[in-house]
Amino acid sequence: MNEKKKLIITTALKLFSSKGSAATSMQEIAELCGMSKGSLYIMFKSKEELEASTLEYCMYTLMDEMTQIEHETSLTSRERLHKQIETLLIHVAELKEFLRVQMRSMMMDDEQQRKEQCHPLQRDLEVRTLHWFKDKLEEQYGSEIEPYTIDLILLTQGLFLSYVKIWFTEMPSLTVTKMATNLLQMMDYAAHGFLKQRPLPLIPLEDWPAWITEPHPDSTVMRHPIHIIKQMQDIAASELPAGQPKNDVLETIAILRQEMMEFTPRRAIILGMMHNLENVTAIQSLHSELQHILDAMYSRFIQADSSHT
Repeated sequence: MNEKKKLIITTALKLFSSKGSAATSMQEIAELCGMSKGSLYIMFKSKEELEASTLEYCMYTLMDEMTQIEHETSLTSRERLHKQIETLLIHVAELKEFLRVQMRSMMMDDEQQRKEQCHPLQRDLEVRTLHWFKDKLEEQYGSEIEPYTIDLILLTQGLFLSYVKIWFTEMPSLTVTKMATNLLQMMDYAAHGFLKQRPLPLIPLEDWPAWITEPHPDSTVMRHPIHIIKQMQDIAASELPAGQPKNDVLETIAILRQEMMEFTPRRAIILGMMHNLENVTAIQSLHSELQHILDAMYSRFIQADSSHT
């Protein structure tokens, strides 16, 4: 059943990418998946729910990879950022038709209408992306770069979108590595110029709406589960005394992590591993945080097969 759900979402993504959501019917998706429309509606109650799940699929796939890169301690902070930019470009390339349709749709919509229709995940992701980018800037250029955070975001975003547009339409021979390297160099030039000249920022950080907006407390992107599980693993490895109980905890965390890497984690395994870890004092706070996020983030994806039979 989990594989069927993944098939539906990936099939929908291909259709939404090639022709747009409005021109794609649930009947068409069902036929391509080899099932009846009634069976499809058992899995997803509406096309809007399927669209939201498709959006989440794209977001979480990217988040998984970005999180993994963040923990590659063999790389310098700059090398990690370079690799993350490459990863983002690769995902953009894979979803280019989907993004073209989405961008055309956004350009045709009224600004207020876009705000009203904006998925909560998108709004929250904007806030968290800003915080992530600010941290990355300070890693590269020091805390004195903070006043120019928004200026650098606008510059980087503009360059990124321009690179992608040229890549898609005029210069498909451009490589991901070359674009990522050039983007980082442009950031260097701009950041060093700001720090040397000290101009007044066009938009102070404290005036940017996404900065003064707190992430929603029930957001499904509070922290990615893989990030929390990695912390649990590190704490268990360093703080628990040697012996079989420690080995059991580490094995349980490894199984939990592996299951969470699946697109649709199996409820029985997730519940079992979480139950095994709930009394491990050293990771109790992380366990509670993870449980809260799982309840929200995978409320649709982690389902017993019996709920669809």
